[in-house]
Amino acid sequence: MKEVPMCQSCGLPFNEEHEHFIAKEPDGSKSIYCTNCYKDGKFLHPNVTLEEMTDMIVPILGQSMGEEKARQELTALLPTLKRWKKK
Repeated sequence: MKEVPMCQSCGLPFNEEHEHFIAKEPDGSKSIYCTNCYKDGKFLHPNVTLEEMTDMIVPILGQSMGEEKARQELTALLPTLKRWKKK
């Protein structure tokens, strides 16, 4: 199965349906972040915590899978993304 690239902040998949959400870097190149998280080389919410990001996404993702399952999936996924990995 081919891995679908995703936003390295919120986990939004960059599949054909969401490809237009890929943010641009200041030099015009594609970013590893989506337009919901990143613009003009900066995070839209630079001080958001991992827990706050999870709380922001759960209601949206929960519409399709239920909030409890969404929270479980995000709790497993988000810490593996570049923005949240412990340095």
